[in-house]
Amino acid sequence: MRYHHDDYEPIYYRSKYFSMFFSNDMSPQMKGRAQMLGMLLLAGLVLSSFAFAISYAVDAWDTAANRVAPRQFSVTGEGKVAVKPDLAVVTAGVVTQAAKIGETQADNAKKSNAVLAFIKQQGVQEKDIKTIGYTISPRYEYYNSPPCVSFPCPPQRPPEITGYEVRHTMEIKIRDFTKTDAILDGVVAAGANEVGSVSFTVDDPEKPRADARAEAIANAEEKARVLARSLGVRLGRATGFFENGGGYPMPMYAIDGKGGGFGGAMEAPSRAPEIAPGQQEIQSLVTITYEFR
Repeated sequence: MRYHHDDYEPIYYRSKYFSMFFSNDMSPQMKGRAQMLGMLLLAGLVLSSFAFAISYAVDAWDTAANRVAPRQFSVTGEGKVAVKPDLAVVTAGVVTQAAKIGETQADNAKKSNAVLAFIKQQGVQEKDIKTIGYTISPRYEYYNSPPCVSFPCPPQRPPEITGYEVRHTMEIKIRDFTKTDAILDGVVAAGANEVGSVSFTVDDPEKPRADARAEAIANAEEKARVLARSLGVRLGRATGFFENGGGYPMPMYAIDGKGGGFGGAMEAPSRAPEIAPGQQEIQSLVTITYEFR
């Protein structure tokens, strides 16, 4: 069976939504125009739905972005506190050498005990005396072999142990600065032949460090208030805090070390130089983040 194109009508021609445009009495020209109008209406509906979806997505993204990144700024503050050191730290070493291990250990122990006894006589407490190093090392003698001019070369003579060295290093904390010079001279006279530089520090730096931090926070808060007034906004709550660096005092070295020998006695100076501890600076640097409205 053959169908004429006029006998076929799209299904939307017969739907109730398009019955007002189409009827059996319409001419082919009218039906074509009506079909075009229906397609335009459908396309407009699709475009409107797409535009609405894009607008909704943009609004949702803006809302999420504002929630993740609130309005805020960060400021830094600095605080400094000057403190007077209350502790002098010095290292003293006893180095001895002998052909046998037992001999050099006994010699080292005798001299080290004499040094410790003198330090305690000066009023230094036992808790302020600490061994920070104790080593036993062999001493070698090396031989130079003659140059080899023919093959095979004769075996080289290996180095030989000729003795042993014992090194005992102590750290001494001196709280009475008036005794620093006498202790430096006395440990050398008692048998120490290596004396390091004297350094001054603070025994408990937490209190001055807390004071420096409080000053830094106050400095940052003042900067935040000034910045908020300049921007014409209201300062909100603090949302972040970071402290940069340690803030602990660095040791101050007052004099050069007295050097050291290889087991020999050091000559004590007739008059040690006057040692001044001076002052140290504890610094705190903070960064605080504030909200603003």
